[in-house]
Amino acid sequence: MKIVTQLALVALLWIGVINTGSLGSSDTDFRLQMAHAWWTGTPEVSPDFKPIIRGEIGGGLMGTGGKRYINYDLGQSMLMLPADWIGTQLHRFIPNRSAIPELYLRRLIVSFLIFVPLNVAMVIACFYLLRLFEFEEKLAGLTSIVMLMGTTVLNYAQIHQQNNQILLLTLTSYALSLAYLQRGKYQFLIGSGLLMGIAVLIRNTSIINAFTSLMFLLGCIAYQSRNRYKIWQCVWLWTTGFLPIALFDRTLAFFRYGNFWATGSSVFMQTQATDPFFAQLPALPPNYPLINSPEVGILGVLFAPAKSIFIYDPLLIPCLVIAFLTWKMLLPYMRWYLIVNIFNLVMFLILTSKVEFWSGDVAWGARYHVTSVHLIIVPLLALLIQRWQNQKIKNWFIAALIAISITIQIISVVMPNNLEVAQTLIRGEKTTNTFTLGRRTTNILCLFNNSFSDECTDKILQNSILSEAQKNQLQYDNRMVFLPFNMGSKLNSKIVTTLVLSMWIMVLLTAIFAITNFCWQLSRA
Repeated sequence: MKIVTQLALVALLWIGVINTGSLGSSDTDFRLQMAHAWWTGTPEVSPDFKPIIRGEIGGGLMGTGGKRYINYDLGQSMLMLPADWIGTQLHRFIPNRSAIPELYLRRLIVSFLIFVPLNVAMVIACFYLLRLFEFEEKLAGLTSIVMLMGTTVLNYAQIHQQNNQILLLTLTSYALSLAYLQRGKYQFLIGSGLLMGIAVLIRNTSIINAFTSLMFLLGCIAYQSRNRYKIWQCVWLWTTGFLPIALFDRTLAFFRYGNFWATGSSVFMQTQATDPFFAQLPALPPNYPLINSPEVGILGVLFAPAKSIFIYDPLLIPCLVIAFLTWKMLLPYMRWYLIVNIFNLVMFLILTSKVEFWSGDVAWGARYHVTSVHLIIVPLLALLIQRWQNQKIKNWFIAALIAISITIQIISVVMPNNLEVAQTLIRGEKTTNTFTLGRRTTNILCLFNNSFSDECTDKILQNSILSEAQKNQLQYDNRMVFLPFNMGSKLNSKIVTTLVLSMWIMVLLTAIFAITNFCWQLSRA
């Protein structure tokens, strides 16, 4: 069996194991709500919705024709729409519909039909990019599976924010640019631009990814030929792929908001203070959400115990060290790739530095920045493993480092992210100052021994000051979040949940065997 096929199967097994059967994020739930509204012809914002705070996402914002729209980018909703339709149709064929809520089934179908394949494709894109950087096939396969299991990629394969879709599109865009350099087919350039257009459609801030992707292409072409005509020809071809999707995105913005250059975020900032829908609610601070000093967002992403890119992606530091030590030996294309993606990270740091929610709220790690981190890690992780295999670095050190990284990422997917945030808020602490990784480890140990610590949820629930709503939320979140455990709280059928649990255990055991065998074969090469 080919290495890439084995890689896809191992990735599929593990992405299936960690799947919760839900979308994992209220943001993605709202995007599914948008998709459902489009094909059913219903409003995106329910007429019965009653906001609790000003600017609440569920309340949307006023757009053209007096309609209220949820102010999110549209691409992810478009991805989910076909599976949402399938889930709705399947629910009609269930004999006892009350046993399985329609919304739960729709989310389940979307999770497996859309996001599982996209996450597997992202791992494969990592593999092919490494091959184009001239890493051996076995090394590329081993690195790709470590990228999945040993970085925050794993958490975002479970929590279906836009991150891994953006990573898939960006990695593939870079790969197509490299493929053009090696094979000279113009279709690759058009495809590279097209994928970046789709990334912008999914998240408008991905214009930074598009810019750095184009910078990478320009730098590589200039290094290869130094022919101005060829450089401009390549730019034109790349733009030919990018512009149609970008124009489509802007056209949709015009129909929603009446302004070709508007985004949901920009309209929200302009109207949140005057929107009559929220008239009876307290005002937000002036210039909300741009209310922080820049250093708050920048230093928080780098060093905050709840969000630091160095804590939650511990492979980043050794990868940067290996880049520094081997810089002169790297391929010119790889050096330029690292430069533009470090610039990519800096641009996102600046972009979110003043935003009140720079931390990504309940997300694991710094949600708006981890994709930039993943782009940096990909080739450097291959280099790190390569030097480990060549015994230029002590074997035990790298093995321990990778094991620690994988352990951290597995810890991240065992329980809901809401739990640590709820515990922090109950204690009156600032969420960004909480060492979330440590608290998550404690919570997992408390599942098996509720007397392990005074921080255990069962101990916190004994606090008489807590409201019933707080207690109910803590009890709900204090659980494993994998599909069979999540399903038990949603369905009224014990037979179905028992069957799913049995199947899940079989898949888990198969996944453990498959990844052990896969890594053993490749590491012994």
